[in-house]
Amino acid sequence: MVRLRNLSCRMFFLSCIFACHEHQARAAEIPLDIITETDVGSDGTQYMFGRLGIKAGVNGADAKEYLFDTGSDSFNIAVGMGGSAPSWFPTQAGTPVSAPHGYMYGDGTYGYLQSDTTVSSVQFYNGTTGKQVADYATSGGLRVALIQASIDTADRLNGDTPGQIIPGTTPGLDPSQTYYQDLTWQQTLDAGQAPAEGHFYGIMGAGDFIYPGDNGGVPGQLTKTGYIVEANGTAATPGDCGQGCLIMGLNAALRAQFFTQVPWRGVVGKFPLSGANAGYQFDVMFQYALDNGPKTVGMPTLLDSGTPTIYVGSSALLDQALKAGITGSDGAPQDVNPGHTLSITGSTPNAQTVTVTTADGNQGDQSALLTVGSNPYTPDGYTLEGISFFQHNAVMYDLEKAVTGYTPFYVSDSNFSNGLSITNAMGPLGLAGVISGTQGVSVESGGIAYLTNANTYTGATSVAQNAWLGVGGPGSVAQSSTVKVDGTLDIAHSDAGQSIRSLEGAGTVVLGDSTLMLSQASGTFAGSLRDDYTDGVTRPSVVPLPVLTGGKGQTHGGLIIAAGQETLTGNSSYTGKTGISTGATLALTGTLEQTQVENAGHFLNNGTTTGLVASTGFVNGTGNFAGGLSVVRGVVTPGDTSNTLGTMSVARNFTLGAEASYLVRVGSSAASLITVNGKAQLNGGTLVSTVTAQTRAPELGQSYTILTATDGVQGQFGKIESNLTGSTDLYPFLTTGVDYAKNSVAVDVARSDIAFAAAAQTRNEQSVATALDGIAPTTDIARPITSLNFAQARGAFNALSGEIHASARTALIQDAYEIRDVAIDRMRAADCMLGAQNGTAKTAVHGRLKAQDAHCRADEGETLWMQAYGSWSHNGKTSNAAGLSNSTGGFVMGADTSRIENWHVGMLVGYGHSSFSANGRASSGRSDNVTLGGYASTHWNRLALRMGATYTWNMLSTRRTVAFPGMMDRQNSSYNGGTAQAFADLGYRFDLGRVMIEPFGDVAYINQQTKSFHERGGVGGLHGYELDTGVTYATFGSRMATSLHVGKAVLIPGLTLGYRHAFGALTPTARSSFLAGSQDFEVSGVPLVQDAALVKVGVQTHLTKRLRIGISYTGQYGGHYSESGLKGSLSWVF
Repeated sequence: MVRLRNLSCRMFFLSCIFACHEHQARAAEIPLDIITETDVGSDGTQYMFGRLGIKAGVNGADAKEYLFDTGSDSFNIAVGMGGSAPSWFPTQAGTPVSAPHGYMYGDGTYGYLQSDTTVSSVQFYNGTTGKQVADYATSGGLRVALIQASIDTADRLNGDTPGQIIPGTTPGLDPSQTYYQDLTWQQTLDAGQAPAEGHFYGIMGAGDFIYPGDNGGVPGQLTKTGYIVEANGTAATPGDCGQGCLIMGLNAALRAQFFTQVPWRGVVGKFPLSGANAGYQFDVMFQYALDNGPKTVGMPTLLDSGTPTIYVGSSALLDQALKAGITGSDGAPQDVNPGHTLSITGSTPNAQTVTVTTADGNQGDQSALLTVGSNPYTPDGYTLEGISFFQHNAVMYDLEKAVTGYTPFYVSDSNFSNGLSITNAMGPLGLAGVISGTQGVSVESGGIAYLTNANTYTGATSVAQNAWLGVGGPGSVAQSSTVKVDGTLDIAHSDAGQSIRSLEGAGTVVLGDSTLMLSQASGTFAGSLRDDYTDGVTRPSVVPLPVLTGGKGQTHGGLIIAAGQETLTGNSSYTGKTGISTGATLALTGTLEQTQVENAGHFLNNGTTTGLVASTGFVNGTGNFAGGLSVVRGVVTPGDTSNTLGTMSVARNFTLGAEASYLVRVGSSAASLITVNGKAQLNGGTLVSTVTAQTRAPELGQSYTILTATDGVQGQFGKIESNLTGSTDLYPFLTTGVDYAKNSVAVDVARSDIAFAAAAQTRNEQSVATALDGIAPTTDIARPITSLNFAQARGAFNALSGEIHASARTALIQDAYEIRDVAIDRMRAADCMLGAQNGTAKTAVHGRLKAQDAHCRADEGETLWMQAYGSWSHNGKTSNAAGLSNSTGGFVMGADTSRIENWHVGMLVGYGHSSFSANGRASSGRSDNVTLGGYASTHWNRLALRMGATYTWNMLSTRRTVAFPGMMDRQNSSYNGGTAQAFADLGYRFDLGRVMIEPFGDVAYINQQTKSFHERGGVGGLHGYELDTGVTYATFGSRMATSLHVGKAVLIPGLTLGYRHAFGALTPTARSSFLAGSQDFEVSGVPLVQDAALVKVGVQTHLTKRLRIGISYTGQYGGHYSESGLKGSLSWVF
């Protein structure tokens, strides 16, 4: 409500300094009551107008409702002329009361007759709940006025009963006017009812101004900093106040809520008690426009919550209205017809515009009634904004900084500790309190919120589609677990940028001049980061545009990835810098349209950057660096982090610094590539070429283009490194060189200085590798090995070695035992040695039967015989040679005679087949064996001597597969060999009852010879040389046998136990060379066992006088060696 001392003093404001009083001010949120009043116009139409009320008490007395009026500068309390103070104003002994004076409003024809005094305290209450919300005790006393009477001129009583005449000579009144007491007002008060408008017990002045001699508004007396008045809340507005609120005390978070802050026209005094600044009544300058027409010049304006309508005292605006025909008849003032718009803008840069749609003053809500032109309340050049301004905005009276701010947001200083969900029904919210706790903040579709305090909640922050969240001033959501933006996040009004942990969603982040820092990035953001709301980004009408410093070409908002990894898949257009800290990662698959990237961490660009990228960290990807790339330090490599090859594009210039490295990944047929549509400048950095296990090996002699530049390549690399050389796990036999051309750089693959022999660990590997080192590396047999690592190379050496040719000699020497054993058994059988396989003999002695009674007699004359055999053996692998499995089988037949004095002499012939395999070398072979030999035995009583010699023609064939990366070969060979042996057996027989025991010792010398050969197959074929090997065996043991009668049959079980020791060349070798041409090399096969145990067990039976059968098992066991043999016999004696 406008309050003027008199009409003339409205134009003149005096500056006055008041004494400063000590006080204790406390910030508080005090609810304001929204009161709607109705009245009847001159034409009988009912209309409404709004009021703001506040529930307060003084000196601890009962609370009453007061009109809350920012157009007044005094707290006026209705006490009347009853002679004693009412209960709501308890008397206070010793408190002085001034003489009555007039306190007039509006055009000076109505007001109060009142006296001034002080109160020691004031209490504020929630008008709905009745709960006290604030209590201010003042040692200096709060200045108030006691209303003794409501006074009016006769034409203003409006039907109320006039009372006594108040002389115009009373201070504060116009002497030319006659004033009357409003008796109806007094009677209503005496009845215990609110005398003013049926609601109020007076007026609580809340203006930020003060007249000389006036008390000063209550907020100005109680706070040094300032206060906020608002009536723009909704029924769903959260917080402690509700739809209307008075916030006492300002801080940085509250001040930051006000996007527009209009400076006062000047400080003209100090409030009593607080000493806070006070301004003019019409203290701020605003501009006005009708229907978006020309704006007025700045007009001093009073924001008056106590006035229900709007008065714009502008003759220029009146002329516009008259010309547009949107007012009544000529003259001033005029009410603007309903349905038109009034734009209200603070006279300060970038001020927000408040728009009011005019209403009919005779009906509906009078808060939108607009009167233009000079009038009794606002002469030409002044404007009075009534309650409608507070219904659209929160208004901040900053006494400390001498500015008045306004914002369409409903501002709350309330704290929230259990999360917050902001909906459209709440209206735009300005949250200056602290949000804490473990729950999060969500802004639902249509919701609008602006945070300006350092919030501590740790839950997630989410902004839904068609929602808006601003974080400004000192505000922060830095402790929120993540921020998901599908609507709009605006940090343009932040004091020092914003820090959040991580960013997700697909919405828009508006930066303004602020920098967004991601402190623990872990999300993917598919939306856009930008400086402002251009390019079709939706901005709620209540949200101001960011204020961007500088002119065209200036940079603004920025982004910092401080830790973790953030992925950007959308298109962003902010112009400030993008920083990537050490240890942090930015993965881009979208576009950074204008920003310059400064990378000290990891920048993975699979999208497009249009600004310069300067890196001191690690930069990779397959994207486009459209603004150029400068690698000052660190590493650049095309491709992703999974070691795959890739191509990186640079649309302008590329620079590699002296402290930087270009990491080139080399594959089997291609390499990493940087294509530059400009100039490439190499300032002596390092070229690092690498091949990993995830890519196929490069090949010797290949050349890979790694850099092209349309405007030429200048400079060279200062150092060349490669993990091909020196790492046994990769490709140590290769190295790289560099080939510079005018517009390109290539990497050439060459043979390294590391010999193949360096990979060898065994004798065979060393032998083969040494031979390969003597071959040109470009040959078909050596080239594949150059692309192997050490472990693979050892496999290749063993595959190429032809080890099976040496191991075959072991198999044939071991097979000679079968022939030797058959011959000794035959000689023992001829001498009727119990347990010998004589049952296998088919004998005829000049037509006479050799046996007549199932008892053996020594052979006389000539004998023909035959024996079958078979065995299976395995020689275990060694550190040098693979294990060998062997099987052999065949038969031996012979003839002998005993007619040479005391000797038994015979000849034998045999055929056998041997099959052997070394699976560890993917090799196998076989041999067809034909044997010819002779034998002789004699005895001296119980002492027997048996000896013989044989020669076996071995017809060998081998097959082996040579397989390793880069080669797949199959080799075959056929060649001859021979196995010669001579042996002797000495035994002494004695009997223990029915058991025969013959301790024995035998010795055998075996010589195995193979001829030369040529393998047939691929490039890994060998030429083998003729070789022979000699081995001596000595065996000691005992033979035991007995005979048993089972019915008419005779069973003869036998057992032989022995120990065998080998002498000589136990490890066979093969000397070869590669058919492709190489020096000779020698490899060894699986060795013969040196010490073995011999076990032989069998049984024979004479089923009839003529029919005999027998079976025996022979086992030989040694270290990593075992052999099992089986012999069976069936014979018919003639």
